[in-house]
Amino acid sequence: MFNIPFVNRLSLLFFYLMSFQELLSNSLFTGIVLSSKTKQPISNVNIYTNQKSKGTSTNIAGEFSLQISNSDTFIVYEHVGFEILSQSIQLESKKITIYLDPKVISFSELKVIGENEIGKFKNLETKNMVSDIAVKDFSFRTYSDIGDVLMNEESVLIDESSRGVKVVSIRGARQEEMSFLYDGVPIYHDGRSVMDVSMFDIGGIDQVEVLRGGNEMFPGSSGSINFVPSINYGNSMSLYQRFGTYNTGNFNGGLSLGNEVLSFNIGSGKSKSVQYYEDIIDSDIIQSSNNNYINIGYRPSVDLELKLSHTKNTRSFKNYYRLGSSNSNNDISTFKIEKGSKKYGSIELYFSDQISCGEDNISIFQSNRNDKRLLTGLHYKYHHNNVFFRLNTKQSKASSNWEQDGNELSIDRKDIAFSSVFGVSQKKSKPGFEIKDFILSLNANNIEDRKNNESDLVYNANWENSGVNFLFSAWEHLDNSIIYIYSNFGNSFRTPSISERYSHAFRPAEWVSDSLLVESKMMREVGIKITSTGENLSPHFQGSMSYFSYLYKNKIKSIQYSASSMLFPLNNGDANISGVELNAELLDVAKIFNFRFIYSAFNYSDQLSFPMQPLNMLRNSIELNLGSFKAKVTFKSEGSRVLTTIGEEGLLENNYLDKYQSYDIHGSYILNYRDFDISVAIFGQNIGDNSQVLDGISIFDKRMYLSLGLQWN
Repeated sequence: MFNIPFVNRLSLLFFYLMSFQELLSNSLFTGIVLSSKTKQPISNVNIYTNQKSKGTSTNIAGEFSLQISNSDTFIVYEHVGFEILSQSIQLESKKITIYLDPKVISFSELKVIGENEIGKFKNLETKNMVSDIAVKDFSFRTYSDIGDVLMNEESVLIDESSRGVKVVSIRGARQEEMSFLYDGVPIYHDGRSVMDVSMFDIGGIDQVEVLRGGNEMFPGSSGSINFVPSINYGNSMSLYQRFGTYNTGNFNGGLSLGNEVLSFNIGSGKSKSVQYYEDIIDSDIIQSSNNNYINIGYRPSVDLELKLSHTKNTRSFKNYYRLGSSNSNNDISTFKIEKGSKKYGSIELYFSDQISCGEDNISIFQSNRNDKRLLTGLHYKYHHNNVFFRLNTKQSKASSNWEQDGNELSIDRKDIAFSSVFGVSQKKSKPGFEIKDFILSLNANNIEDRKNNESDLVYNANWENSGVNFLFSAWEHLDNSIIYIYSNFGNSFRTPSISERYSHAFRPAEWVSDSLLVESKMMREVGIKITSTGENLSPHFQGSMSYFSYLYKNKIKSIQYSASSMLFPLNNGDANISGVELNAELLDVAKIFNFRFIYSAFNYSDQLSFPMQPLNMLRNSIELNLGSFKAKVTFKSEGSRVLTTIGEEGLLENNYLDKYQSYDIHGSYILNYRDFDISVAIFGQNIGDNSQVLDGISIFDKRMYLSLGLQWN
């Protein structure tokens, strides 16, 4: 037997007791991390103690557990999309709820990398360029509508007609290639009228997401815009009045009542804008609109939310010179259920009833249109370890009843779309570039048209199409930034819309043998995103760059009749577009100066395939933030455009719009008094006064606006 000296035995016992005490002093902290704004759980939050030797991260439900000892004094919670939070350890509390504040870049709302917590598209899950515009910021209240916001804040093309209709185009897309969503639910715009973004009032919208390229729901889209409705789980009230030159202005107000479980939001707005003929006195063109919305949210638990929303937008147009008029009405009613589960995944179910109707009485063109659509859909997401699966399905039935110059059309369209996503994703585990995601996306749709009258303008038809997309991404975490590269390529198909089929029936005799075929599209894109993640005492930078190439077969092109708003589509061979897009933003250490640069350059195979598309677009802005006072100067530039029309003799003519350059000036001041914010702002639009004339109407003319606001929280 071994003889252990008494002193050594005593030392061994003392060491054992100390180790046992240390073991007993360890405590298991558990809790959940939520967003302070939405009260939704936040996944992938890095959590560690002041010793930095112990750490963990939250799961998909925002839950975590962490062993702490007596030597630990505080816990740090860190996420790229939220402000860093440090809290002292309270030993009497072993299960806690943590709220993180979203990371906001003052005055500028472009987010290149990070988690968009209330929108549809998450940048680190989307292999595209994504921008989020928080239109609730008072600085955006100087804009007249969403169309003005997009034109000034993004390098997207806004084509405004002589009737004040504003149509969005991204990457040379036709209207039918664009996808629009309201809270992630598709908005029907394949009917007789185009999607007029000027109809959407800023008052009922919290933010606008702009995504370039396709996505899981719309793989063949050249761009998507998601309008995120305002649902505030709290009490607030807002009133805004805007005055401008040429007797232009608008008013909107909103009221929100609620708590952490229930939210009720209601609001209304009116606007009026005026255009004028360059050489004709007292012959104005007046556009007016009315907007109403109701948004209701019910959130009985952190993983379940029910939403009911209704928005009604009306617009009227009157030309006192040509004595033409038109009106449009757009109603969207949607019920949506969002349920999350750590074990079974998350699911979204929605039902949407959408109505678009109106009348046109312009020159010799007269029409009466009524489009209705019932839409149901499901989005399911399941994540297990490094593997994930997503399923998107939607089914819609659209009914179109139109009358144009004595020609009647009544047709129903059934559309069933399906997409599934299989992917592998991994967290950052070591220095250097690592693969983040590899994704395979399959999509298919079935469209059936059945006419309800004896009209021979269109015939019954059925289309079945399918496509596949591959997506790849990798990233690197540096000391003060994240670098993220991505690539996607695939193919898709686009069926002619009801409107295209109807307009095709009125093509000239020279194209009488033309058949409107399904348009196919081969897509390729590669890009890089970068954002700084340093402390608050360092400058903030974020930016992205992408190159894309779209190859079309049987490209659907539109040709417009000269001196008329009538146009007809046709398939005329192949076409392609490629381009480079850049976004960059730099904010200084003191968060006072912010510089933003947005640039797009395109190359077209032929201008006929992409009418009224500029060769390049530029947006530069410098922002100044002095607390209550904010100022911004924006420089805008768009290359020359060309529109091809057909004359009475059947000859094609090119109509050019000159290069456009101008700059805008913003200035706003907010006075805080208790729970009230009183605001005043001035906005100068097209200060360079580089106005042009389109169809005799002055466009891009200089205008000044004054905005007043009152908000209670």
